[in-house]
Amino acid sequence: MGSRGREFKPRPGWRWTSKKVDSSDRMFLRACIVVCASLCLAQAEFTQFQWRSCTTDKVNQKLKVYSASARPMPVLTPGNLHLSFSAEVLQQIEPGTVLSFNMTRHTALGHDVHIPCLGGIGSCILDGCAIVDNLVNGTREGQRDLGRQLKKMFESVGIFTSCPITVQNVTITDYVIHIGDLDPALNVIADGDYTIQTTVLQPSTGVQYGCFEFDATLKRKETHGQGWLLGRRRRRSD
Repeated sequence: MGSRGREFKPRPGWRWTSKKVDSSDRMFLRACIVVCASLCLAQAEFTQFQWRSCTTDKVNQKLKVYSASARPMPVLTPGNLHLSFSAEVLQQIEPGTVLSFNMTRHTALGHDVHIPCLGGIGSCILDGCAIVDNLVNGTREGQRDLGRQLKKMFESVGIFTSCPITVQNVTITDYVIHIGDLDPALNVIADGDYTIQTTVLQPSTGVQYGCFEFDATLKRKETHGQGWLLGRRRRRSD
């Protein structure tokens, strides 16, 4: 006779139970689900540089970016970063112009973490006419080295970094910048996925001269992840 219609007989020692999962068990299960999901997402990262314009004031726009690229992605520290971009200064940029940076980290749990300004890195408001010179004269060797490299990069194409900045085209092609080890004081800027928005504006009036934002992943060569809570959130590369 086939299995259909056969009476089920439990094995010796089996016992039927209708026990319900109590609240502590449910909490434990939820915690396990969250941890497992976070661990699965922690390895995600941006695989290519992604940028977009965020300019809202077209009338007063003075800086327009046409293209930008950076490789490798993730950005490795220490390591070499290849930069290429094309931009245009549409109107003369006068002294007093500032660069307002807004830096956000994306975590594995889908929460965005605002990165404050720490030693000139993060969500800072900097003098747009003296940003390179201030790096050159910075208090840390890493700042000074980066400033010297940026100054040399702009001078290589005839661009001067002090104001007024005249109407001109700016084209950088595959210029190599060496990124050194991050200062231990900047450990809050951990391995992970970031969105950085840069706004050029006149602080006294709030007039926006241009806006540019990009997505990138930062990875230290000597580290192996940052734990599940602040791990990376999975992103789709275009």
